[in-house]
Amino acid sequence: MSADRSAPDVSFEELVALMPESVREVFPPARWKLGKLWALDLRTEPVEVADLVWIFDLPLWQLNGERFKVTPHQVAETPMNFRDHYQRVMDADLDFPIHLVAYRGRLVVLDGVHRLLKAHFLRRRWIEGKIATAAQLQECAGP
Repeated sequence: MSADRSAPDVSFEELVALMPESVREVFPPARWKLGKLWALDLRTEPVEVADLVWIFDLPLWQLNGERFKVTPHQVAETPMNFRDHYQRVMDADLDFPIHLVAYRGRLVVLDGVHRLLKAHFLRRRWIEGKIATAAQLQECAGP
């Protein structure tokens, strides 16, 4: 198993407690399931990559089993220090849209940060995205 996927399973409450404040303040506090998010009937539309690069400064990714240790920006600057994440970025399929939600006045990536970073690497101006509303995200709730 690659280092970026080896963090132990934790409850939602434990995950939130582990989150740095910088991460906790930008994501909706909803407990949602990825499969349910993917199943929503959302329109695919172009989203400007430049509007989303702020998320690259957040420690979203794990390292050696510890959550919230690596920023996408770190992977972009020193990819050989984060080979597993870099490989996931390079293997990311840009034909699959990212999923976002509008929260606190801006779009937040819920699924697809590796794809977003690849689009940024490739200097793409746009990436295909599916934008959920707060109400739709609540429909994705799960244990």
